Amino acid sequence: MAKSQKDRDSEFNATLVALLLPICRRMLAGGLGTADLVRAAKQAFLQAAIAYVTSTGFRVSASHLSVVTGLTRKEVTALLHEIAGSPSAQRGEGQEQRARRVLRGWKLDPRFCNKAGAPSNLPLRGDRKSFSALVKLYGGDVTPNSVLRELERLRAVSFSKSRGLRLRSTRVDTKSMEMADLARLLPDFADTVSPERPCEGQPLFFGFRDSTVDSSDQAAKFQRTFSSRASAMLQGVQEWLVSQGQGRSPKLSNPSNRVHVGIGVYLVQRSDGSGRNRGQPGATSVPTRRTPKSHRPP
Repeated sequence: MAKSQKDRDSEFNATLVALLLPICRRMLAGGLGTADLVRAAKQAFLQAAIAYVTSTGFRVSASHLSVVTGLTRKEVTALLHEIAGSPSAQRGEGQEQRARRVLRGWKLDPRFCNKAGAPSNLPLRGDRKSFSALVKLYGGDVTPNSVLRELERLRAVSFSKSRGLRLRSTRVDTKSMEMADLARLLPDFADTVSPERPCEGQPLFFGFRDSTVDSSDQAAKFQRTFSSRASAMLQGVQEWLVSQGQGRSPKLSNPSNRVHVGIGVYLVQRSDGSGRNRGQPGATSVPTRRTPKSHRPP
């Protein structure tokens, strides 16, 4: 029996709600409301419309954008002024701040957390479960000392000889950090899984494997096993970049030929019952996703 238009609309609405839920959770945690979401949604829709109209060869005008988006011409004009004056428009798409990347790894990577899931105190040096190992994994080509100085400036850490380096989580703005992470990573992920690939590029690999295990102990074993494998793979990316001479002088490369590439690996765990509480007892679903991505910067 064919689905009615009402059923199809209901399914689409449910899918859209599911896409927005992670964003709304983080907005609620940051004290934001529906007005903030609606304003941002209008700006995002308008930016997407500008890119769409430009790609079709038409001239961008407030009238045309009003037709495409459903916004009034007055709203379009006001939003265009807001977009042009926003810090993100002036700054452009940039690299994630290294110290915050290290903080995220410290909070979320089970190898640097205790049995309760909280960030462990770390010795400054060591091959495994140390601050230097953490920076090597999440900081890229920066030194542990430079990251430590930045974290001390942010008052995000404290150090004692007996206890090592401790993350002062109450002093770290984790909510805004999580929002920034989502904003930085979600567009690449969406581009990778989208069936509409750019004409100049080959389809990008996208894999997904998941299962349901019988206990939180099995889930923890899964996390430990694939955290180590993911770490080895990401370290291999860094070694490949070095072998390709990534650190050579920018004068030797043409900026117009540069292409942004990357591979993302993350582990997921949630209870079958309801929420997404990491480490919650009970049956758990623990998929992993490896998401290579490659696109020309805007």
